[in-house]
Amino acid sequence: MIECNNIKEENLMENYEWNLEEIFKNENELEEAINKLYKEIENIKKYKGILGESSDNVLKCHQNLTVLLELEEVIYAYAMLKYHKDMSNSNSIKLYKRVEKIVSDLSSAISFISPELSGLEDGKLEQFLEENETLRTEFNKTIQDIIKEKKHILSAEVEEVLANYSEIFSASENAYDIFTNTEFEYPSIKGENGEELEVTDALFSRYLSDKNPNIRKQAFESVYSLYKKHINTITELYLTRVKAKVINSKLRKYKSSLDLATSGDDSTVEVYDTLLKVVNKNLNLNYDYMETKRKLLNIDKLHVYDVYVNALEEEEQNISYEDGKKTVLSALNIMGKDYIDTVQYALDHNWVDVFEKKNKMSGGYSMGVHSVHPYILLNYINTSRDVSTLAHELGHTMHSFYASKNQNIINANYTIMVAEVASTVNEILLANYLINKETDKTKKAVLINEQLDMIRATLIRQSMFAEFEKDVHAKIEANESLTSENLNDIYYELVKKYFGENVIIDEDIKYEWARIPHFYRCFYVYKYATGITSAIVIANKILNHEPGYVEKYINMLSLGGAKGSLELLKMVDVDLEKEDTYEIAFDYFRKNLEELNKLIND
Repeated sequence: MIECNNIKEENLMENYEWNLEEIFKNENELEEAINKLYKEIENIKKYKGILGESSDNVLKCHQNLTVLLELEEVIYAYAMLKYHKDMSNSNSIKLYKRVEKIVSDLSSAISFISPELSGLEDGKLEQFLEENETLRTEFNKTIQDIIKEKKHILSAEVEEVLANYSEIFSASENAYDIFTNTEFEYPSIKGENGEELEVTDALFSRYLSDKNPNIRKQAFESVYSLYKKHINTITELYLTRVKAKVINSKLRKYKSSLDLATSGDDSTVEVYDTLLKVVNKNLNLNYDYMETKRKLLNIDKLHVYDVYVNALEEEEQNISYEDGKKTVLSALNIMGKDYIDTVQYALDHNWVDVFEKKNKMSGGYSMGVHSVHPYILLNYINTSRDVSTLAHELGHTMHSFYASKNQNIINANYTIMVAEVASTVNEILLANYLINKETDKTKKAVLINEQLDMIRATLIRQSMFAEFEKDVHAKIEANESLTSENLNDIYYELVKKYFGENVIIDEDIKYEWARIPHFYRCFYVYKYATGITSAIVIANKILNHEPGYVEKYINMLSLGGAKGSLELLKMVDVDLEKEDTYEIAFDYFRKNLEELNKLIND
């Protein structure tokens, strides 16, 4: 009998795997749902061309849409989760492919709704909201979003042309992914005993955190040798993507490609600019942290390839899942009885597929299923990182749970601007719980250093990426011709600014921009920085036991996407357009750095 974390294999299904029968008890129920979905598709098609006739038509169409989306979600969730449990199972693969076609059919069937509503004469949608209380109550945010974007919608003919060219516009991203993932073979490096070591993208991260400086240096040179070799090709791919966004923003009458991106995020350019302004004001903290790293590594000068090493890292603890659960529950107890009871229920009732198994989907995620409950995928192998991942995914799960409990399926869906807030709040609560209960100074320093690394990588590093994107797009919008040398120079100067004079900025780091795939999702990375900023502000208020704040926070989670992202965050005292918000995050970083220096000096 195989044992996994001292739990017999025969008990895994009962206690530590998803119970998908909560979605569909059998294949017959699945088929009934699919048949019902196609009947509802025919019903919603009846509203095509008549939405502008009355507010009641708009209401009934959207009520029909909620039914369709509920059906689509349970069908898709069942197929995806079944597939991810065993990605080698031919029946699961077949079902997943079939459901992808069903999702495509639904998308095509409902594609008329937004364009038709956008095409109504000015003031019509406002009139519908005014006269129809049910429409206003149930779908206000959806209709308001259409009104907001109305001025950026082009004629039907132009929209059709752009839709037909959408695949062409994304071709550079696809080409970049294929090129760098399948055609890059990095030169091997030498291990401590002279053995040949393979270099891949996944191994590169591991090598950069290796205690041996020669391993770090070799890996750095190996990876960037290929980006240097192919920099002109990658430059053309990236600039093509940027130019496509710039053209699109001009066609749609946005002030800039940044304006287009932030509007799509339910955000503003002011949020973006305020973030970069405050980060630049506080770069001295990153310089101080780099100096602390240098001292911990006991080296004369810190190179850019040295910054990922945790010099305090100890031998990984062996933390069973049951012990990990207890730790997370204790850390989240501060959230109150309702929250912790739901987390306990989730952990006890098969919301989590826990252990790493052959052919199971790798990584971790939380998937909300509006009419059932969220499902969490883990690949738990008894590390401290797994405990943190559990806390993180439970944050997503509780966000989805509260939103689904209180909103219809359309309003329950929250934007990327707030998507990582609840999960990161949980990570910070866990980190603080572990730090505060640790009595060993060395272990406490390890925990604080891990948290500082996380904040630096998410708030400071991602802001550096965001500044690079802003510079490049602005130059293209100003009709400047850029070469690979120009991009390298922009990036190299930013690295020098963000790391300071006491770090050796190795020349090959200028090619790093070329290996950041997120740049092809223009202006995406800043949301990591705003997300962790929001989470730090919220977690600090929770940890300080601010009266009524937990209830206020849970109320915000319960709204899902029923209000705008910035409006939701303001409800919990997070204003991303104000400098003070980001200063709170840097103050938190500063205090942790001071505590770390005190511990290591003692």
